[in-house]
Amino acid sequence: MESTENRDRLNSQNTALNKWLRFLIIVILVMGIFFRFSNLGGKVYWIDEAYTSLRISGYTESEFIEQVADGQIREIQYLQKYQRINSEKTVYDTVKGLALEEPQLSPLYFIATRFWVQLFGDSIAVTRSISAVFSLLALPCMYWLCLELFESSLTAWLGVSLLAVSPFQIVYAQEARPYSLFVLVILLSGAALLRAMRLKTNSSWAIYAATVALGFYSHLLFALVALGHGIYVAISEKLRFKKNIIGYLLASIIGIIAFFPWILVFIINSQNVNQKTSWQSLKIPLPDLAVNWVYNIAKQFFDLGIDSNVPRLYSRLLLLLILIIVAYSFYLLLKYTEQRVWLFVMTLTCVIVVIFLPADIIFGGIRSLNTRYMIPCYLGIQIAVAYLFASKITSPQVTVQLQKLWRLGFAAVLSVGIISCCIYLPADTWWNKDRSYINIPIARTINSASRPLVITDMWVYSVDKIGNLLGMSSLINSPAKFLVLPPKIIEIPDNFNEIFLYDISPTIKSEIEKNNRYTIENIYPQTNQSMIFGKLVKK
Repeated sequence: MESTENRDRLNSQNTALNKWLRFLIIVILVMGIFFRFSNLGGKVYWIDEAYTSLRISGYTESEFIEQVADGQIREIQYLQKYQRINSEKTVYDTVKGLALEEPQLSPLYFIATRFWVQLFGDSIAVTRSISAVFSLLALPCMYWLCLELFESSLTAWLGVSLLAVSPFQIVYAQEARPYSLFVLVILLSGAALLRAMRLKTNSSWAIYAATVALGFYSHLLFALVALGHGIYVAISEKLRFKKNIIGYLLASIIGIIAFFPWILVFIINSQNVNQKTSWQSLKIPLPDLAVNWVYNIAKQFFDLGIDSNVPRLYSRLLLLLILIIVAYSFYLLLKYTEQRVWLFVMTLTCVIVVIFLPADIIFGGIRSLNTRYMIPCYLGIQIAVAYLFASKITSPQVTVQLQKLWRLGFAAVLSVGIISCCIYLPADTWWNKDRSYINIPIARTINSASRPLVITDMWVYSVDKIGNLLGMSSLINSPAKFLVLPPKIIEIPDNFNEIFLYDISPTIKSEIEKNNRYTIENIYPQTNQSMIFGKLVKK
């Protein structure tokens, strides 16, 4: 009789839990969709995004410099020519521009985005929206991966919930860059691998091979994800040349062969790769690296931005709690799950860490601080946390009272993520757009001026200068005009009410200062002896 009563009570508790979870998951999914597609055009279009539009327009960086740096005074909207698709250029030009100038970027995202804007328009919101779509598609892939891994729909749904309102995922779901596509293919290929190892059929390995090719064409760092898969398969099969190892090797070879044309492109134009990625070698003291590693992990669950009004004590306590949850998640994963489960999560999380972290510490660099590069690691962390809460919410070893506390804990983690997303949405910039913060006040200053002219130059040009100039063009009103000084020529027009200098080189700055007609009023500070933004004032 007592056994029947216990069973009835357990069934009643499970029914209540299922209702609670169903309601929570529906709410979270709706919020996740809302966060991904709201205010897509509201934030500053920063350097990398402006380069995305340059690529999908079909123009190259060299064409831009040649056509713009000619000493002609033009409407500021002329710059939008290099941010919009047009009849002069095709998708072939998009691929060609990437191949010649940025071969470190796999072409799939840029091709897909070009077709996307051809269908729906090339506004900033539309250009970013394809990233939101990829991020949305990642949610069912997370469910599939967790289901294959844990054989638990509860864990799968909790993983989806964490991903749906992760502030980090929302940030990159709203950026016109390939990172949400990278998230999608990581989860998709992981699920396909686990399915292929379970079924051991040729068709399942063929699907995995297709995801490998898709992964390489989405992001070059997928190579490290594929390496993690190889380590996982090899250890799982105890290095014995069995069907799963053969399947993995054949699938990987097929994927690499499919990607071989771009490998050749990368090798041929590798000199441009070094130029475009030299910023990664910036040296930072080890304590600063460690602090930023911690903050980057926390951003998966809470992110209050760079100018948070939350007291530092509270944010640090929250940070500590997140770290404890993450550490405990991996402890439980390693202790209580079978090897095929914990090994997959560990290889997904650790391979990229083992490669980038020592390189930054020993040789100097900020690869491990670049959150975009560490996406596989962060996905592994979220999967581990999903397992922690799923195991505690339903574990028979946990009392009913503790189960309720763990449910509240999970709701709290989701709530912190939701609050972070609510803070993020109305902001006009965020930490991932750090090199373009200043464009917003600069554009406001120009827009408030009467018949302004903006002067810059390409004597010493950089990705930052070109990207910021292109991105800022969407913020400036039509009365403004711009002038890009050609090499060795400095001529200042007289027929403008206000003349601004934008990111001019030190040579031009010193030449203008020698001129008795003008003085330079520095509006925004100088960096590396280049003036970011100033105004010419007649003496």
